[in-house]
Amino acid sequence: MFSPPDLPPQEKVIAPLSWNHFNPGDLKQDLITLPLEAGLIEAISVSYTHQGLSLWPFHSESAKKTNLPTTLSRSTLLPIGLGVTAAIFGVLKLSNDDFSLGTQLRGFLHAHLLNEIATSTAKTTFQRKRPFYDTEVSSGIKPAEDNQFSFFSGHASHAFTFATYTSGLMLKYTNNPILSWSYTAAAYTTAAWIASTRVNDHAHNVSDVIVGALVGTIISGAVFYRVQQVDAVHKKTSDKDLIFDYQFLPYTFQDNNKRSWYAGMFEIKF
Repeated sequence: MFSPPDLPPQEKVIAPLSWNHFNPGDLKQDLITLPLEAGLIEAISVSYTHQGLSLWPFHSESAKKTNLPTTLSRSTLLPIGLGVTAAIFGVLKLSNDDFSLGTQLRGFLHAHLLNEIATSTAKTTFQRKRPFYDTEVSSGIKPAEDNQFSFFSGHASHAFTFATYTSGLMLKYTNNPILSWSYTAAAYTTAAWIASTRVNDHAHNVSDVIVGALVGTIISGAVFYRVQQVDAVHKKTSDKDLIFDYQFLPYTFQDNNKRSWYAGMFEIKF
């Protein structure tokens, strides 16, 4: 009985990078898109128009809680976040040859910048009052025009952006599932705690931190997924462009007089 011949496995075709697509992690695009994202954040913060009334569904809210001291300020979280980021990226670079440090760092920046764009846009669009706003206005502590809005929480969105991206890195580039899953659980637990402090401090409503957590997770997850695609294209292209590779193999031996000799051998592959 006739049987079809075995066909060789088909190599997966990876499309080249194009300016028609958003390619976080691609250096050529990042040199333009990263400054553009930072500039857009600044433009949103300085160009919005104060509405005087929050948009639906927040227009009829009463914000009469007491303002409490901030448990975790940005000035406190930033150096801690930078330290943890440096530790994670450093360990992954030293322990995994497949880890592309520059590509992943730029992807990480994209995730936080895009999250900040979404956060700033939502705040200046809805202009939801902080939970303590009405109390401070009536007591003369705060001016009638608010420039710090509540919806949605930047602390929560950035905390979950950080947790999602770094957890993705740990799960993909570490060979120890116990370590990677333990870090993931710790990262999301910490992010949830950071978000909860904003409610306890009366700086945000529960809905603010829930939406912030969802937005941060979704944006960071989407960027991480796209960075992996870009990184795969980079590695495929670099393999095709390789002209030659070489290896130096040092070795030592002893002759009949027990004298030690040292030598080395070059291996070149074209």
